[in-house]
Amino acid sequence: MTPAHPARLGALAGSMTRSVRGAAMTFSQIVSERVGMSVSHVALADRESLQRSLCALDEFSGGRLCVVAQRMRTADGQAAEALLALPEEGALLIVRRMLGLADVSDELTELEQDALAEAGSIVIDACSGGLAGAFGWKVEATQPRVALSSRDCAFGVDESLQNALVTHLHIHLSGLRVEGRVVLEMVADTALPAASHYPLSA
Repeated sequence: MTPAHPARLGALAGSMTRSVRGAAMTFSQIVSERVGMSVSHVALADRESLQRSLCALDEFSGGRLCVVAQRMRTADGQAAEALLALPEEGALLIVRRMLGLADVSDELTELEQDALAEAGSIVIDACSGGLAGAFGWKVEATQPRVALSSRDCAFGVDESLQNALVTHLHIHLSGLRVEGRVVLEMVADTALPAASHYPLSA
């Protein structure tokens, strides 16, 4: 993958920061408390770099990540993948805060999976929607897929995904801090937009 100019990635980080603020407002309404979301940085990653990034996140999960996946399409109709990856423990804590449940189980129930799919869709829609015009993405109105996966299974990332825009996301609730990754697949026809498309300030 051709290296991106740092100014362009800085601009993308600013755009993502503004996008996740909208997602945080939606979360706040669901859990009836203040929710913060911030972006530490954005990177273009090939398959190997993406796996390293997910492995770093895996260090906080005890061996598994919770991945919410949704399909996108490019302007010319090519399929692309969008993912929200969270450490398993962090995902459990977030979804139970959404539902007002006690920490009663180490496994996701069907209700919790549905809630996590909703949460993932909120974040994915915010991030992909904020850049849809520049990248030509269109998120399909399909039910997100939720899975728990380990590094042995490449964290559930489809083998066809070779290049991606990776956003390092931090979710803040009272007494709870969770780091995650938003992964937006970059297919061959998708070009990094010019820095002039985005103001550099977040």
